[in-house]
Amino acid sequence: MDAMAARQSKTEVALEQRMREHAGDDERVTLLARARSFKRTWLELAEALARAFERQSWRRWGFSSFESYCRQELSITPATAQKLLGSFRFLRDSEPQVLTRVKAEPSAPVPSLKAVDFVARAAERGAADADAMAAIRHAAFDEGDSERRLARRFREVAFPVSATERRDQATTQLSQTARRLAHLIADADAPIPHNVAVAVEEAIGQLLACLENAGG
Repeated sequence: MDAMAARQSKTEVALEQRMREHAGDDERVTLLARARSFKRTWLELAEALARAFERQSWRRWGFSSFESYCRQELSITPATAQKLLGSFRFLRDSEPQVLTRVKAEPSAPVPSLKAVDFVARAAERGAADADAMAAIRHAAFDEGDSERRLARRFREVAFPVSATERRDQATTQLSQTARRLAHLIADADAPIPHNVAVAVEEAIGQLLACLENAGG
């Protein structure tokens, strides 16, 4: 194994081996090559993957399902494959200018998979108005914002949390914390006087009862 191969991951080495094994099948080799360079070319991989999914090429290659093909040949989990397909289809159907620009300009920035997924989920949620969605799209596709930056800037607009949801989250967190505290206090080695432990356990019981009533 040469120095370059030694620096590669086992997955990359396996993918290259499969590329050599199937050198006569251009579509299959293209998918393998794009899976190998997934971090840099996710959009190209997603496009090729969508084509293979629509053609059901994985059947011709001897796999029982699309998921099996992704996992066994490309070393991609089914969940990742579905995210790739979903993000590519979103761009193809809703933001075709992004695909056109990337293909026409090799140096054009490619939005990250997570950024596209954020925009797609925001559009599906439908909470943001037209102006807000335009700002989200511009930030993701023109400014090149990462998913993390998009979340910081637009989470409250795109994925608002209702008062009921906030109350439910607070109730859940309080319940989990109270039960954890009760468990710690009940430990025989806890450095707490017996009378204090009893008082705290009684207070926790009352708190949990209140939270259950509030939840009901």
